[in-house]
Amino acid sequence: MDLGQDEQTLINVLTRRTSGDALSALMLALRADAPVVGLMQTAIGFDSSSFLRLGSHRKSEDILDYLRSQHLAPLVLPGQAIQEFWNNQLQAVETIATKVKGKFDAFQSELKRAEPFFESYAEKIDELLEEFRTQHGHIYDEATIRKTGTVLDLLKQRAIVSYAPRLQLAEVAAYRKRTKTPPGFKDDGDGDFFIWADFLTGLQMARARGDRFSRAVLVTRDVKLDWSRSGIAHPILSAEIKALLDIPFEIWGEDKLASEIDRALAGGNAPP
Repeated sequence: MDLGQDEQTLINVLTRRTSGDALSALMLALRADAPVVGLMQTAIGFDSSSFLRLGSHRKSEDILDYLRSQHLAPLVLPGQAIQEFWNNQLQAVETIATKVKGKFDAFQSELKRAEPFFESYAEKIDELLEEFRTQHGHIYDEATIRKTGTVLDLLKQRAIVSYAPRLQLAEVAAYRKRTKTPPGFKDDGDGDFFIWADFLTGLQMARARGDRFSRAVLVTRDVKLDWSRSGIAHPILSAEIKALLDIPFEIWGEDKLASEIDRALAGGNAPP
């Protein structure tokens, strides 16, 4: 698929060659009065902080079943999220070594409270645990891997994995950070900007292949002000999607996604 024209359109929006209606977006954000759009007509994107935890959410089965078999609009996984999952988010996944260490830490504290001469056993346990961590620290808890794998399988089957052009946008990313243009001005580096640019690219790809959707949502656990305030997306982000695709934009957490799925399945989120 030739996305040359779409890439230029994206760059024009991100650099303000194509101006968005930021004032209207700001007024809408202050009213917190989101347009009514059915979930089935909503393109949903995921950043690395959210798709890691979809499998362990208390309603994960309902969320994944809906996204796998019922959701009609596209799912988008920014390519930047994949490498950030490995670089950063995977640290939150418990390994067998860390789980074992937690249990032995509790055991050792009991030993030290019991009798002073038990401390020598605690020292030996520390040595063995360090040896175990060195040899097997890369092995993740089976249940966690299984849940994460289920999410990744779903995204492999259903999601558009998208990449915006890096070299063409490198200077744009730096300019936007200097002017505190969201997202990413609260962080070092340009990772959040490329999450956003990749997400927009995925939406363009979905539109180009004929997918129909009337709203875009990014699911994230990031609550910094360069993304949202009190659950309301930064108006500049909303203005950019409006300029690019003429649709509204929202930011949700996993709980919001779960509640919207419940509402849709109960018949309360029919198309307007």
